[in-house]
Amino acid sequence: MKRAIFAALLALITMNAATAQEQKKPQERKRFSHEEFQERQRKYITEKAQLTAEEAEAFFPLFFELQKKKFEIERNVRKGIKRERGEKMTEEQCREFVYRMADSKIEIAKLEREYTDKYLKAVSPCKLQRIQHAEHSFQRDLMEKMTRNRNNKAPECQPKKN
Repeated sequence: MKRAIFAALLALITMNAATAQEQKKPQERKRFSHEEFQERQRKYITEKAQLTAEEAEAFFPLFFELQKKKFEIERNVRKGIKRERGEKMTEEQCREFVYRMADSKIEIAKLEREYTDKYLKAVSPCKLQRIQHAEHSFQRDLMEKMTRNRNNKAPECQPKKN
């Protein structure tokens, strides 16, 4: 009887340990939340651009506000893609879509120009240039890590030390 209980207990412990060591399947992996993404982006840019706490406090609300507006513009264009992707598009529909894409890029560029003036009230021009470089670097690093770690957990982005 003691041996049966011991064997059952040992089997339970072994199964529990084996289960804990198994990697999660890709569909079970935890996804990045929008807040986690923004926090990693904030940390990366702050460190890479060497922002003070005061500069970061003034800059990031504007930065995330612009990102939200750009996302909305892009989402509206993507809605058009999804609607038209399933069917064969006519030449006229393709022309309309191409112009919509170009118009959205113009709209985003205008927003970026408008927010540049706002950013310059929060940080110096040299800091803004470092921020822009850090944002580009963050996106590049994130894409590289996502490609490398496709079957692993969500990528961690840390600034590269120069």
